[in-house]
Amino acid sequence: FPSVGKSSLLRKVSGARPEVAAYHFTTLSPVLGVVSLDAERSFVMADIPGLIEGASQGTGLGDEFLRHVERTKVLIHVLDAAGSEGRDPLRDFHIINNELELYSPELVKKKQIVAANKTDLIDDPQKLEKLRKEIEGEGYLFFPICTLTGEGLKPLLEAAWKILQEVPDVTFENPEKAIVYEVPKDEFLIEQKDGVFYVKGKRVEKLVSMTNFEDYLSMRRFERAWRFMGLDKLLKKEGIKEGDTVNLYGVEFTYAENRDSADDEKE
Repeated sequence: FPSVGKSSLLRKVSGARPEVAAYHFTTLSPVLGVVSLDAERSFVMADIPGLIEGASQGTGLGDEFLRHVERTKVLIHVLDAAGSEGRDPLRDFHIINNELELYSPELVKKKQIVAANKTDLIDDPQKLEKLRKEIEGEGYLFFPICTLTGEGLKPLLEAAWKILQEVPDVTFENPEKAIVYEVPKDEFLIEQKDGVFYVKGKRVEKLVSMTNFEDYLSMRRFERAWRFMGLDKLLKKEGIKEGDTVNLYGVEFTYAENRDSADDEKE
């Protein structure tokens, strides 16, 4: 559901900066962030826009975002444990899981962890314990958290990491349908100085800030986003050649022509 703290969670545990506000549906597209547990362990977390009852049939922001859920290995189901908007968190939990099952019976089978957020707003500790008992009774791991203070986040992330090591990678018939950043072409600015091609733009800066260039999966997503945005074609128009240097807000790499894209153009 919207306004339960999904974006706040991603901001707290990664370098991603999704919009956070006190109104519904502040996240209008999936946002990725790299979560680093230590020097050797990291994973990518996606903030999926809030779903509501009827999402599997296109209600609210629709079933478009359920397709993004399919691409994940483990789900962290964030609940407003305090019921701060007058909703029952247990009912919310059942509604969303029902939407997952209506969309795809396989989707509801994904490993799922429950993050009971907004514990700082709970006036009666028994409410949290009752919710815990109900959720754990249905076979789910339950973690009370507070994205405002950071309380409970470490055990939650450690549990997610453990499951990620056990669950096989998600595969698709068309890997290019993975989450990418939809960016209007006119948002880019390419400048050449001293043989270096500088690529600028708010969305490019955002993509760089969300990418761990030492992590394979993060780099794979970066490469797909790069191709989707058509930056190769824009750079070619500016006269870039193989071996030239590209600078993205301080991150530099040597340009190499995308062979797959070149083959596609020939066809």
